[in-house]
Amino acid sequence: MFVLHVGPHKTATTWMQTNLHYNAAVLEKAGWLYPQMGERVVIAHHDLSDHPAEILDDGSRKVTAFRKIAEKAAAGNLNILLSSEGFSKWRPQHLKRLQEIMSPHEMRIVYTLRDPVSLTYSLWAQKVKTGGPKSLPQHYDEQVRKAGKSRSLDPLSDLQKYRDVENAGLTVLLYDEIGRQGRDIFDVLTEDVLSIGKLPHAERGTANEREPLEMTEFMRAMLVRMGRWKGGERVNIGRVFKHMLTGAARKDIIEAVTAVPQAKRVMTMRRDDEAYLAMERKLMKRFSAEMVPPPGAKLFLEGGATFDYYDDTVLAADPRVKALLDDLTKKFRPGGFRMTVANLARSSLMGWRRLVNRFR
Repeated sequence: MFVLHVGPHKTATTWMQTNLHYNAAVLEKAGWLYPQMGERVVIAHHDLSDHPAEILDDGSRKVTAFRKIAEKAAAGNLNILLSSEGFSKWRPQHLKRLQEIMSPHEMRIVYTLRDPVSLTYSLWAQKVKTGGPKSLPQHYDEQVRKAGKSRSLDPLSDLQKYRDVENAGLTVLLYDEIGRQGRDIFDVLTEDVLSIGKLPHAERGTANEREPLEMTEFMRAMLVRMGRWKGGERVNIGRVFKHMLTGAARKDIIEAVTAVPQAKRVMTMRRDDEAYLAMERKLMKRFSAEMVPPPGAKLFLEGGATFDYYDDTVLAADPRVKALLDDLTKKFRPGGFRMTVANLARSSLMGWRRLVNRFR
């Protein structure tokens, strides 16, 4: 079997990938190959999911990489497991070509379905970390305007795309139902999908934990001031704040933002909208047979969801916050010493991983 875990983003993908990487040797003994070949991110297969059009070129490095995986699996009589949120952006022709390369392994696509309202909020916070300056209301309004084309508010088109891949299976992990049952989603993957039982867990701190709201909104205020993040393609603002700020600096930022309560706003997202409820019913009707665990009466959470956010204009006008913004904008300016070093370090790390992979 060939299992392709496609995410999407903010559905515990990093947690699952962390544990799959942590258990790679155990997985292989149990009959599953989880390739250790990440360059950009070591625990997952984002390098393979980047630039999907390359898979249509038989002479590309991407096709060669996939063929090597298939050959290794065949030599060891192993199943194959790949995981990257980037695969969720692949078009049917790309998925079909991947299926052909991995043949005779039967392909099964694993997709995690999460409450769209909660997902939309988590995606907003993630977009800030990767350089998006939009406020929470701006982000939400953008998704609403997209209507059926919003992949976070309406996952129907994504799921139909996967079902339409001929001769491929589909498993839909129910994020919220798993939470209601008090289970860990990684355990559901290994027990209910891979059928190999429960495996040890890595430490929680190694997963992609969400930043405190105050840190997220400070990053966004900095992005608004800069226009857009120009720190370099290798290092986004989230990585800068995670790896290049001291504990004391992080504490100062959180305290400074918290001390501006007049900038705090509240937004409520509704779950009783008829279009929202109709979409939930369609999902149940069309895909219930593929859902794991079996769904209850509701797929998603109930009731309105209330989220805090900050008005960046009011926040940036506070003297203490402004002083911190002035300082950090100067320190992490485009082309400055710190960002140059950070980008070189990131490039060197990826180059080293690429070199190691060639000799595996």
